[in-house]
Amino acid sequence: MKKAFLTLTIFTIASLSIAQQGDMGKLSFWLTETMIRQQTHSSRHVADESPRLTTTFIKLKHGIGNDLLNDYGCKIYAQLGDIRIVTIPVSQLEALAVHPDVMRIEASPSGQPTLDLTSQVINALPAYQQTSQHQAFTGKGVVVGIMDVGFDLTHPTFYSGQTLEGYRIKTFWDQLDKESQTDIFPVGREYNTPEDILSLGCSRDAKTQNHGTHTTGIAVGSGFDTAFRGIAFESDLALVANAVTSDTIYIDAKDYDKYTSATDALGFKYLFDYAQQQGKPCVVSFSEGYTPYLDKDDQLYSEFLEMLIGPGRILVSSAGNESLNTTYMEKPEGVEAAGSFLNVSNKAAHYRILSDGEPTIRLISYQESTVVSQELRMQMHNDLWKDNMLYDTLFIAQDTCAVSIKRYSSELINGQTMYLMTLTANRPLNQLPRIAFVTEGSECRTEVFGSSSNQLLNQDTDPRWNAAQRGHNVLAPGCLSAPICVGSTSHRQSYVNAKGETVKSSYDVKPGEWSPFSSTGPTMGGLMKPDVAAPGQNVISSISSYYFAAHPNSTRTHVAYSEVNGTTYPWASNVGTSMSTPAVAGAIALWLQANPNLTKEDIMATLQRTCKHPEEGLPYPNERYGYGEIDVYRGLLDVLGITGISDISLHQPRNVDVFAQNGLLHLSFSKTPSTPVELCIYTTGGTKIYKKMLDVQQHEITLPLPPSLKGVYVIQLKGEKGVTGSQLIRS
Repeated sequence: MKKAFLTLTIFTIASLSIAQQGDMGKLSFWLTETMIRQQTHSSRHVADESPRLTTTFIKLKHGIGNDLLNDYGCKIYAQLGDIRIVTIPVSQLEALAVHPDVMRIEASPSGQPTLDLTSQVINALPAYQQTSQHQAFTGKGVVVGIMDVGFDLTHPTFYSGQTLEGYRIKTFWDQLDKESQTDIFPVGREYNTPEDILSLGCSRDAKTQNHGTHTTGIAVGSGFDTAFRGIAFESDLALVANAVTSDTIYIDAKDYDKYTSATDALGFKYLFDYAQQQGKPCVVSFSEGYTPYLDKDDQLYSEFLEMLIGPGRILVSSAGNESLNTTYMEKPEGVEAAGSFLNVSNKAAHYRILSDGEPTIRLISYQESTVVSQELRMQMHNDLWKDNMLYDTLFIAQDTCAVSIKRYSSELINGQTMYLMTLTANRPLNQLPRIAFVTEGSECRTEVFGSSSNQLLNQDTDPRWNAAQRGHNVLAPGCLSAPICVGSTSHRQSYVNAKGETVKSSYDVKPGEWSPFSSTGPTMGGLMKPDVAAPGQNVISSISSYYFAAHPNSTRTHVAYSEVNGTTYPWASNVGTSMSTPAVAGAIALWLQANPNLTKEDIMATLQRTCKHPEEGLPYPNERYGYGEIDVYRGLLDVLGITGISDISLHQPRNVDVFAQNGLLHLSFSKTPSTPVELCIYTTGGTKIYKKMLDVQQHEITLPLPPSLKGVYVIQLKGEKGVTGSQLIRS
């Protein structure tokens, strides 16, 4: 009797979050779970509590006005096409979902920063090193938007230089701010003057989060008095501090459901809208992500982002650091069965199944030896479904595991049939006897997608079930079509920290090649992701002084310190696609300075033509690198149309620094050349306007530029190895 009651209880929990969709299939899975949580909460609390709100995407039939949403207590914060972003009382979700004029209601949970979760933190060449000598293009006139967590708004790297003049953060929306401006935003408030931003000092979570200070420094930091300068170091900054799952300590429980993918989409829109108000192009960098649903749950998010980007509006997102996890398995057509073991530390697990037929699912429980103790078989034939749902239970001695499978047509994968399998046990699944998850049916191909918390495992319990593999794990929103998705490469295996200690990498990777943690495609929807790669293995950048004050002993990764007005600002290394993403965003800011109307398609074409190919023998694009590792300078030449000029090198000189100032051209050689150097100046159209042979006798040479020289020109040097190369200058 006790087992029967336990089974019923678990079955109810497992099925409520899906089965109630019956006539409410317009609701995303996460919102349905939110609705169930609210019903449970309401049954335990007094009825006079203020209504619990959630932030969602809502798509109405074309031509339907907003009066319908007002009737259900919605407050509208944005609209693109037929898609609105609103807050709505959770209690109204069910009623609105069944309205005939409502097409879809959707939200997904907040994500996590895409840092590499390893104990070793290793150093790579700073991602911005390729353009540290750049004089012609520095991001001036371009807005770089960053949405992240843990901002130190006072860091000296966010000024124009060492004089601490020219504060560059122009606007800031802290979504965790206690003083919510609900007339403008569903959560938080904005600060849009330098005085107000500096008076605030930091985002609300800056004592426990440090991520945003580091990523922003990579993209745009001036470097202050260090060598750690970002790529677009003269760009304007617009910031949004959003919320990740670890920020719940700052959120009132009744407001938790306001922080969703729809809230993130509002953050992107806020950044792009600010740039539009200033009449400037904008690139937004986002180094966070969540395991995608890639069925109906991400449909409106994807559509909204597609409408948000455009000429001079570019979104860059990280691929994630999931590649060390086994979260995928495939049963090819013609193979009768394939499987692996569940590897889940929670009581509940979710797996998405994509199949071109009607597979059979088997769950097999093993004793401590290799002997099968219990087995559950669930066939997916058409005549067995009721309201597109299947239910059953796996009994394992005194334990119970309820199983529910929902069938639906995916909007993002060409209408293919997908299945969501939910397992709910009375205790964590990894504490139960080993359970194999097997798919059968030789007539169909079946794929299974898990996540970092819903993994798969190959082990010796039964060698037949060894189909678990890595890959297919790019996070959202990077896996969607609108963002340019960034993976990581590795460049340095060790570094010396501020204590003089050598920190070595746990990875044995050839410099410049793919980082083993960096998520790889293809996506569930079949997209080739990531699109591009950049250094992400221990990039050195700015660290929050607020975080440092709260964690004074967390200094192992610190490389240097800057003292400003009695405050210590650290510089430290970090690792992950979080670091790769702002490097690419900074590069695109330079390209937007050259051509403010670039579209995503333009940039993808430039990447295709100019990226470096770290591994020979691989086709490009591929699921590790996309088009390859970004080459900022060659890409800039491509955007300017200079790559077609045969006399111009597609790389900068390694042993010469070249810059123009006050009508003079300065050449600084790291060592005196042993042979004469030819210097030519070209217009960006390819016309040679100046030529001179230099018999270099010293390290420094200063030459007058032609008086008529105005605008951007190309300096071409030809000489011995390390001297030959081109450099853009602005005169």
